[in-house]
Amino acid sequence: MKGDWLGKFRRERRGRARVRRAAWRLEQAERERAWALVVARAEGLSVRMTAEAAGLSPSRVHQLTKDAEVDALGELRAAGWPAPEDPEGSDDEELSGPREHR
Repeated sequence: MKGDWLGKFRRERRGRARVRRAAWRLEQAERERAWALVVARAEGLSVRMTAEAAGLSPSRVHQLTKDAEVDALGELRAAGWPAPEDPEGSDDEELSGPREHR
């Protein structure tokens, strides 16, 4: 009986930890997406082209980028958050992540 309770407790603890980790990763991915959208807009990509690449509507891209600053969202890079792999296989330096992680 004691073992059943302990096993249940451990499963619940692992489950909560897994959900917290997933929530944190989702938050970071949303920041990453916003940062990429802001940079794309700052580099001159149209809202329509940016939206198409992100799978979003142009109005949603505008909402996500209108108040964001490139420097503020770039804090992810300063903290060592790695850039995602380029889905197109580009050699773009920005997509390779921090130099010390290569």
